[in-house]
Amino acid sequence: MRDFSKVLGGSLQGTRSRTTSAKLLVLILAWAFAPAARCGDAESRPPNVVLFIMDDVGMGDIGCFGNDTIKTPNLDNLAQEGAKLTQHMALPLCTPSRAALITGRLPVRYGMGAEGRMRVFIYISARGGVPSNETTVAELLKDAGYATAMIGKWHLGISCTDENSCSDPNSQGFDYFYGLPMTNLRDCGTESTVSYAWAKLRRVYAKMAYSVLGALAAAMLLKWMELIGYRSVVLFLFVALAANGSLLMYWKAIRINCVLMENREIVEQPLQYDHLTERLHSRAVQFMESHQQQPFLLVMSFVQAHTALYNNDLFRNHSVHGSYGDNLEEMDWSVGEVLSSLKKLGLERNTFVYLTSDNGGHVEEFTDDGEREGGWNGIYKGGKGNTWEGGIRVPAIVKLPGVIPPGTVVSQPTHLPDVLPTVARVTGVKLPTDRIFDGRDLMPLLTNDSSEMTHEFMFHYCGVFINAVRYTPEGGDTTYKVHYTTSRLIPGPHGVLGCFQTYTCDCTGWSTDQHDPPLVYDLTRDPSEASPLDSKVPIVVEVIGKVEEAVSRHRLTIPEQQSHQFSVLQTFPRPWDRPRCGSFPFYTCTDPYLNHFKADKKKTPR
Repeated sequence: MRDFSKVLGGSLQGTRSRTTSAKLLVLILAWAFAPAARCGDAESRPPNVVLFIMDDVGMGDIGCFGNDTIKTPNLDNLAQEGAKLTQHMALPLCTPSRAALITGRLPVRYGMGAEGRMRVFIYISARGGVPSNETTVAELLKDAGYATAMIGKWHLGISCTDENSCSDPNSQGFDYFYGLPMTNLRDCGTESTVSYAWAKLRRVYAKMAYSVLGALAAAMLLKWMELIGYRSVVLFLFVALAANGSLLMYWKAIRINCVLMENREIVEQPLQYDHLTERLHSRAVQFMESHQQQPFLLVMSFVQAHTALYNNDLFRNHSVHGSYGDNLEEMDWSVGEVLSSLKKLGLERNTFVYLTSDNGGHVEEFTDDGEREGGWNGIYKGGKGNTWEGGIRVPAIVKLPGVIPPGTVVSQPTHLPDVLPTVARVTGVKLPTDRIFDGRDLMPLLTNDSSEMTHEFMFHYCGVFINAVRYTPEGGDTTYKVHYTTSRLIPGPHGVLGCFQTYTCDCTGWSTDQHDPPLVYDLTRDPSEASPLDSKVPIVVEVIGKVEEAVSRHRLTIPEQQSHQFSVLQTFPRPWDRPRCGSFPFYTCTDPYLNHFKADKKKTPR
């Protein structure tokens, strides 16, 4: 940074002649119109890093990836100014995807792979979470002098096993956190979303009543047949009431996870959707403004477009695609607000920007009236929760002005763990050498410096199971995908194929199909996975053999999990350890920041 204090000091000690005064005025004006200098020589210091994470947004939802009816001008412009990754892979669900992104490693390496159906955290008091001995992108950059912030959805656990082993954002390297510690749920929120929760509760009550009456009728029948006595009838009733009481407690236990936090304190309970998008990106802008004099990492993790859907008044009925389209268009506006602030602060040219989704669109999301509330995955089969392309191929955009050529398109396979090594390369930070990273530095691809294959093999996990493997032979131009297990897709509303029998696809079990020999697809010519190749053809036999050898080598690098973060004990709620706000017995509070937006309804986003 230029030492203007010395310049100004020397001038003030001189004579008071008009010439000296004129020189002083020139210097002051020069300083006033030197934004780079006021921002701490923004273009000469390490670049800032902004990571946008969308929730449940599919490959077919965004304009620059082929959607011509949902308006996403800010995302489209970002792609024009940077690079578009057309074969960027996530994991099937949000928690493992987010873990992979911030650690650069597959979640199965540190106990974040699930063996059962529970593959995400749904209780705020659950003990599971990202282990403290994992190194996150925030910790790497914080140690290098970066200010760090996580805004929006976390969903990687917040509990502590001891004072030095916690999973919350502040303990994982983020100086500041403002957002949802868990995820957005249909049971959360206000206004129209409450109608779903109440409808669900009414169905719960109805099931309770029917099951209790059924148990009573069965008991009375047995008593009439003189097979049991009155004591047994009472026991039947007790068991039925206890079971249904547990069901009601389960529903309420989910509802109390709907909170908003600032650092480690709850500031809103229950969560309110009023101006939530604005509250989130406004805090992001405030963080950038407060730290414009030093390099910073900002992770902007959107709540949208996960259900329950919600909108600012000005975005309701904004899209031809109903509430889901409204959500996407509001989120696009929010991205634009953050990027616009970067430009106003003079930081745009020295900021690495990355945007992606945590998994594919949730195709099973429909209202009772048949309105689609989940994402669209374009030509790709399947969706959230499975390892068909629609579940794990996600939109991704990367921008670094002056380094990544505008309009770049990368069609090679890449995946979320690549983010950390790429950020390390861009910022000049060294990665730890005591662990295996599954990510690779993407800068050679993004800058067209190399066409060398980044990933010959890519392992697609569903929980702890390798359900599919990607294989791009070295020196070849074809990407094969080998499926060992697939989710069974059935028609739903409007003929949409999905896991409608289970709502969210399973990794194994009765709703999946095992394949021996495995299914093999040529993704280069058949990205929709419509026609598997003949397993008896020599090239397919060779592909299967190469992949099986790679799987065997890969498994040797996976340590025996010492701590299963998704075991029953780790995911079960602990009401006594649940963070709260307010006073007994209500435990409610409202974010003071919300009043700022309620008082300013004249502000129009477009």
